[in-house]
Amino acid sequence: MEDLHAGTPPSDYECWETKIIHFHNFLDLPDTKGNDNVVESPKFKCFGHTWRLKIYPGGDIIADHGYISAYINNLSDEKITVDFEIIIMKADGNESKKLIPGKEVTIERIEGIGTSIVSRATLIESPSEYLDKGALKIKVKLRLSKKCYNNTIRQQLPENNYMDISGDEETADVAFDLQGEILVAHKCIIKSRAKNFYVMCEGYNKESPMPITDVDKEIFDMMLASLYGGEVFPEEWKKHSGAILKAASKYGFDRLKSEAEVWCAKSVEYTVDNVIGKFMEADGNGYALLKAAAKKFIIEHGEKVVASESLELLRESLPLMREVMAAAFQNSKKRKREDEEEA
Repeated sequence: MEDLHAGTPPSDYECWETKIIHFHNFLDLPDTKGNDNVVESPKFKCFGHTWRLKIYPGGDIIADHGYISAYINNLSDEKITVDFEIIIMKADGNESKKLIPGKEVTIERIEGIGTSIVSRATLIESPSEYLDKGALKIKVKLRLSKKCYNNTIRQQLPENNYMDISGDEETADVAFDLQGEILVAHKCIIKSRAKNFYVMCEGYNKESPMPITDVDKEIFDMMLASLYGGEVFPEEWKKHSGAILKAASKYGFDRLKSEAEVWCAKSVEYTVDNVIGKFMEADGNGYALLKAAAKKFIIEHGEKVVASESLELLRESLPLMREVMAAAFQNSKKRKREDEEEA
């Protein structure tokens, strides 16, 4: 749920991005101290970077005795300077005072930042206070330490919705030329919401627009609006999800890409003859959700897929061939086990 703000935020107000990770059945996790006993969260996106939280339920080798360790990892190629907090949540949803704070920390690729966070004994002695149905909940808060919004915009608008200035030619500082039609935007908004696209915009401004030759104006307009907090409505998703996915992927609109994948997965129809092609397309374009959906179809229809002529498409890609064959074999083993149970 998006935060709402009443009144004008101070000029040094910064936007925090927040994730809460649930580590289920926490007391059953290995409690031996050392770097081998690590539990990693799923990856998540924030400020154009990929992140992961990992914990050592018994503490890593440098942890205080009896303490749990927690680290936030930057998995992207580029380093980033952020403020961060890693906070133990209580079972009732409130934050505890047990946290790891960080101010203006530069995190390199694959590097982790963190330390001891809470005594394991505290959780064992008060499970009803700190564990929600057995799950340890840890909140990760991140914000860019360098301000990327100008004060004028901040003082006029709520933190996460800038639609009031979307397309405002007076305050915009970059333009895009879509085959003669011009759209404008604000670099500070682009930098905070689509960092890779911001890099592509370098060198362009209102007087020297960036040419966009492979995206329709209607699609690109929706893409820009999404950066300002605009919503793509269901009827637009149904009509344009494929085009939005392709464009968002190319230009680094990561949040929009993820949402587009969900809508594409709802509408795609797999058959024995087309699933290999769609599987390869998803793999080649980095569409993880669509690849998983195609793989699920392959698992469910393994024998027919392997027998189809479309399998020839994989002849040039041995790793994908192995992945498809493994998925098909998984279905074969499942059916064999079901047959044995029925017998």
